[in-house]
Amino acid sequence: MKFGSDSELVTRLRAGDEYAYSKLYEKYAAKIYNISRKMGLLHEDAEGVVQDVFMKIWRNRENLDSSLSFNAYIISIVRSIVFKQSRKRARFVAFQHYAITYWPGESNETEEYVIFSDLDELSSKAIDELPTKQKQVFMMKNFEHLTNEEIAERLKLSTRTVENQIYRATKSLREKLIDLKVVSPGVIGLIFML
Repeated sequence: MKFGSDSELVTRLRAGDEYAYSKLYEKYAAKIYNISRKMGLLHEDAEGVVQDVFMKIWRNRENLDSSLSFNAYIISIVRSIVFKQSRKRARFVAFQHYAITYWPGESNETEEYVIFSDLDELSSKAIDELPTKQKQVFMMKNFEHLTNEEIAERLKLSTRTVENQIYRATKSLREKLIDLKVVSPGVIGLIFML
């Protein structure tokens, strides 16, 4: 292992070495930025992804494996962050469409985004509170876009069990969000779509 190789730097980073962290940042920041741009992000958003990736790396440094490809690891983080941002942006566009259609009057994008962010945060919290199996199946269905059959195969469950878990999770989430009296039944579908 030569000094300064990714493997050596990751080993040192695991121990909290800030110099190793800065060297990895110098080596990979431009690459992360360029990948983000190629995935369709604007300049500011791509810069934000660079920061998010390295914050995640720092927070999870003790779990890094120096025998694995650091390059592959950062690319997987970039993809995850960009896809998450894209889904959130798509849900916001759907929310804006709903707001324009059902709340006539002057549109204020900033106010709409704040409302949407609150709804998105509440829905994420409600999803986190689901029982483990329901949450797992719900996430696979709505965020990985797997079919019921694919979920059943992966989890070694019957398709009927998967359907029941999805039904229960969706019903539970709908009831939680309506009980909060911050959303109407018509908005619920927009929160979980895409």
